[in-house]
Order: sequence, then structure tokens, then C-alpha cells
Amino acid sequence: MPSNALKPGKIGFADLHMHTNLSDGELSVEELISLCKRKGLRCISITDHDNLDSYSQAVNVAKQAEIEIIPGIEISSVWQGRDIHILGYFCDPTNLALNMALDEFAKQRIVRVKAIIKKLNGLGIDLNYDKVASYCHGKVIGRPHVAMSLVAEEYISSFGEAFTKYLGEGCVAFVEKKGLNPQQTIRMIENAGGIAVLAHPYKSGVDEDFIKDCVEWGIQGIETYSPAQKGNVARKFRDIAAKYNLIGTGGSDFHTDHGTTMVNCMKMPYTVVDELRERREKCRAERY
Repeated sequence: MPSNALKPGKIGFADLHMHTNLSDGELSVEELISLCKRKGLRCISITDHDNLDSYSQAVNVAKQAEIEIIPGIEISSVWQGRDIHILGYFCDPTNLALNMALDEFAKQRIVRVKAIIKKLNGLGIDLNYDKVASYCHGKVIGRPHVAMSLVAEEYISSFGEAFTKYLGEGCVAFVEKKGLNPQQTIRMIENAGGIAVLAHPYKSGVDEDFIKDCVEWGIQGIETYSPAQKGNVARKFRDIAAKYNLIGTGGSDFHTDHGTTMVNCMKMPYTVVDELRERREKCRAERY
């Protein structure tokens, strides 16, 4: 599987959950890698929503910065009307079935955003698709781009207000997402040669029973290093990971350098990368 691996060893830190402007992040791939270099990271994974486009752009830039990079993606699955995000590491970026699914997701996102805009228009908010799409630098458009447009057009004063007033679940302009369920998503990641990890379980509002179901479906890890999970919450998910033999992964879930969550804020040890790689090889051996 592609990765520009550095010399083996256990020293250093990794951040395996970050976003660029190819999904809902603010920085370009080059800008993000430059920031990671300044933060002293040894290994990163860019996990843009529903696309792997960052990887091909990042390989040479990361190599020049002497940072190891592994292919990553954050796929939005749907479970009982809720978004459940599944991270995929070491997926083959050229896998045909995965790319066909991602192309379909991109089309579904356009349909959803247009439906959201229609609801906003009905509320007297003068937005159109072209305005919203101007904030999208890749092929994956979503609610964050609607929020950016709402702020720019001065209908609201902050990004967060867009979700609490209009775009969040149960709000007046909310449109339910369509997509694969978690079991289908995990299998798709496996079939692309990857390892599936449940993203920010606390933020997603999932309980241990759901995580147990994910284990049966083939999940190999859960995020235990996450800005939304600290203190007793973090210990709870570390205990769950140990109970079900899951790898505890994580990262900053970085989107913007103007926010409260910065690259490398979780100080995740590089040993977690070794665990992911070893688990991937074990799964491949068991499967074939």
C-alpha cells in the first residue's frame, strides 16, 4: 500500500485526522503539510470527507518535508438517520469500487446542498448554488460550505450559528443525508485494502452497544485521541478499545488554524501507526 515511510522506529508523534480545503478544511494540502512540519509531526494522514484526492497531491510535498503520510479518508455513513463517520487508513487510492462509490457520494452531496438552499430560499435567504459552490475547492460540497456562504452574505455572524439556527439536525433547513450504513462502509474500506476506524465516538453520540456492533462488522479501531474526548470520557473509550481489542487512534480533527483545535494537539505517539500497519497486515493474512 502506498506510503512514503521513513526509517522504522518508535519516536515521534502522529496526527491521523486532519482536513484540507478539498473537503471542509481551510488550508490547502501544501499549507497543511507546512504547518505539520512546524509542529514537528513525524506521520500524518489527511482524512478529507468522502474523497482521497489529497493523497496524490501530498506525497511529494510530505516527502520533501520529511513527514510520513498514509492514505486516509473520513466517510460519512448513515445509521438510524444520523451521521456516523468511519475513517479509512491505507486504502488503495486507485481502488475502482471505492472511487465509484465516492463519485456517487459527491453527486448525492450536490443534491443535498441544493435541497438545503431551497429550504433557505423559502425562509427569505437569497443564496444560490453557485455562491455556495464558490467556497468548495474540491468535488465534495457540504453543509460547511453553505455555512461559509451564510456568514459571507451576513445572514449570520458565525460559522457555528449556521448549524444551531439553520443546518443542524432538527433545524429549519436541515436535510437528512443519504448514504451507506456503517457495516457497508467498513466493508468497502476493507475491500480497498484499508483499516476501518470509528471517528470521534463521543462527538457522534454512540454507545458501547453500537461499538460492539461495529466490531462484529469489522471495525479495527476507535478514536481515543480526540479533542472532544478528555478526562473520564477519554478513559471510557480507552477502556472500550481495550475490551474489544481495538486500536486507539486519533488526531486533532483539524480544519482551520483560526480555530481552537490545532494540529498535533493530542500528542498521539507514533507507535499507534505501527499498530495500524501491523493490524492491516494481520487482516490481509487472515483474509487471503
